[in-house]
Amino acid sequence: MIKAIIFDIGGVVVNNLGKEIRKEVNNKFFIKYYAKYNKMLDSGNITLAQLEEIYKKYANLNLRKIYIEAAKKSMINKKVKNLVFKLNKKYKVIYLSNTFKEHYIVRKRQGVYKGFLFGINSYKLRMRKPYIAIYKLTLRKLNLRPEECLFIDDRKDNIKTARKLKINSILFRNYFQLIKGLKSFKLI
Repeated sequence: MIKAIIFDIGGVVVNNLGKEIRKEVNNKFFIKYYAKYNKMLDSGNITLAQLEEIYKKYANLNLRKIYIEAAKKSMINKKVKNLVFKLNKKYKVIYLSNTFKEHYIVRKRQGVYKGFLFGINSYKLRMRKPYIAIYKLTLRKLNLRPEECLFIDDRKDNIKTARKLKINSILFRNYFQLIKGLKSFKLI
């Protein structure tokens, strides 16, 4: 029996920030190393200020402004957000997000995290999805077994890790497919 629903934020509750940022920056060096440095940023291994210093050598980019403006522009999926409020009446509804400090602050001001019992932010823990440790920590914080949880994420690699742990999962594509998935688990 599922007792908790774990939502990803970027790409599920809000637009994918990475796509927004890559649209803004037309710099070969930035694009080439975006994934590598973004993982370090989300893991709390570097700060946005440190990342900006790295890129200054290769490009004149105001990354703080680019990242924060992209976060402000990305929209909350209101249907998914309303679903969070509906589901939290019957289940523990939390979020598990790969994020960094500045991004978290913007999202908090936007009200993205309202309706969740609590959240797990990668940068605070210095670990990120899809590494197994963050899923195990999430289960410990929920005090639940894997089969008592449902994980929703838009990235296949994140879903794959959850399934290795026997956490029920839905690969998010859109709201209607999510509803269909929730119905298949008899949650709505």
